[in-house]
Parts: sequence; C-alpha cells; structure tokens
Amino acid sequence: MTLARFVATFILVPLLLVAGSSGGDARAQGRKDPRKPDTSKTDPQKAEAAHLKSAGDVLMDQDRYADAVVLYQRAYELSSDPALLYNQGRAFEALGDYPTALEKLEIFERDAPPAVRARVPGLKELITDLRGRIATIVVRTNAPAARLLVRQKDEGIINAEKRLSTRAGPASIEVDADGYETFRREVDLSAGAVIVVEANLTPKKRDALVVVRTTPSVDVLFDGQPLGRSPLQLRAMPGSHELVARGDGYYEQRVPMTLALGDRRDVELEMKSTPGIASKWWFWTGIGVVIAGGIATAIVLTTEKPHSTGTFSPGSVSGP
Repeated sequence: MTLARFVATFILVPLLLVAGSSGGDARAQGRKDPRKPDTSKTDPQKAEAAHLKSAGDVLMDQDRYADAVVLYQRAYELSSDPALLYNQGRAFEALGDYPTALEKLEIFERDAPPAVRARVPGLKELITDLRGRIATIVVRTNAPAARLLVRQKDEGIINAEKRLSTRAGPASIEVDADGYETFRREVDLSAGAVIVVEANLTPKKRDALVVVRTTPSVDVLFDGQPLGRSPLQLRAMPGSHELVARGDGYYEQRVPMTLALGDRRDVELEMKSTPGIASKWWFWTGIGVVIAGGIATAIVLTTEKPHSTGTFSPGSVSGP
C-alpha cells in the first residue's frame, strides 16, 4: 500500500454528529427541538474540507506532495479536524521537510482524540524516526537584518543569531544583507548534531577611496567642494572627478581622475612656489628705464630731496 493510500484510508474516519434536544423523549422519537439548529444537513465548511482532503489524497497518490500540503492545510483551517494534521505530517515527510513533519505529528499526537490516535499504532515509532533524521543549525552573523537561506529555502531574518532544525545531510547555507557580499557555505549536517556557522559578511565595495598628500600641506577641493587641508582621504562614487590643491604662495594644481568601483587612488603632489613680488614685471618697471611705444623714459627714484631748514640759526639739520 502506498503512503498516499495509507493516509487516505486513515483519514476516512466517520464523524458522529449528535444532535442535542431538551429531553430523552425528543431524542428517542427523532423529533426536532425548535430551539436548536437543524443539524441534519451537512456543515458547508466540513463538506468543503472533505472535498479538499479527497483532492489532496489524489495528489499524494500522484507524488505531488507540495500541492497536497496546500489542500490539507486549507481543509484543516475549515474543519480543525486533528486527523488532517497527520496527513500534513506525512506530506511534509515525503517532501523531506522532517522538522515540519515532526511538528505536525507531535501536535496530532497531543490533540487527536484517543480513538483517532489508536488508528495509527506506529505513531510513536514514526515520531522517533523523524527526530533521528534532524540536525540543528545555529547561524551567527555580523550584518544587520540578514536573511538566511538553507538549501535555497528562505528561513527568515537573523537578528545576530538564528537557531533552526533541518534534515540531516549536505546543505547549502546562504546569508544575505543589503550592502554586504553574500555569504555561502556547504555543510554536512549529522543527524542529532548541532552545527554552528559563523557568517561574517564583508561590506560591498560601493565606492572608491582617494588618499591625498601634498608637500607642504594645502587646501584640497574635490569636485568643487572644499574638504580641508592635506593629508586626507575621501570616498567617492565611480565616475569622473577633479581634485584641486591650492595654497597661498603656490601654483594651483588640478588632478582629473576616473574612478571605478572599489578603486584606491593615492595622489601625492609637490606644490610649486609662485615667484616673489620682486620677480613681477610690473614691480621692476618702476625702477630704471621703461620702454613703451619705442620711447625710452627714465624714472629716477633715488634723487635726494633738499635739506629741511632748521629752527636753529644759522645751521641746518637733515631730516630723518
């Protein structure tokens, strides 16, 4: 007998509906109590649940376990029949999701009436067998709001640490978070073991690093924005940029650059002094001969002025 036929046979448990009445005579004679609802007609929700359960049995027989799970769950939501937990447990077992199968069967063992549990004489052995096929993973990460995937199944968000049960055997583990490189690792999970995985994620290289040093220290601008005096470092998005170094008494230096993702650019500049005031052409034309328009003009700035006349007669005192 296939697993599906066994499940279908088990679930066909008759439901006995006992109608209440005000007295024994009414029950004995089959009379209806006008104060009670008519229970002779089938409950629509239970009828729908029975239909969904039957369709799920067909899917189980076709090895379409994931689809059967959906129908069994909907049937349980409509009827709250604990027998359907057994169906779900066996479907999850067929899918290899042993932790969920174990959870469903443990609830069935706890909630199902004794008469229903008695129809599954091997229940305890089944639960013990499932427990022996499960391993525990503890995943720790440094990234905030990281998402965990085990065997490509989304297991939710990790808040520093997450503990979960999964089936034993080889497993892929992925931890992903915005702004970080994805962590991937293949592990072999031993049944009954607890495996700790330290998923330390590396930040993604979203920008480039520019390190600026000048001799001597001068003001630095990047794309027109003042950054302060060198030495300094800055981070910039990929693309074209211009760095400017300027200081009093030095020629301004401009450095165009194109940065790529994750680049590091070291800029070292030797600032060149500008000439002093005595070297300016307009300063030197104030002394000696200026030639303009072919006419030579002598400008003498060293002519001594006449002595000032003192107040003491008859001599003279030189001015300061």
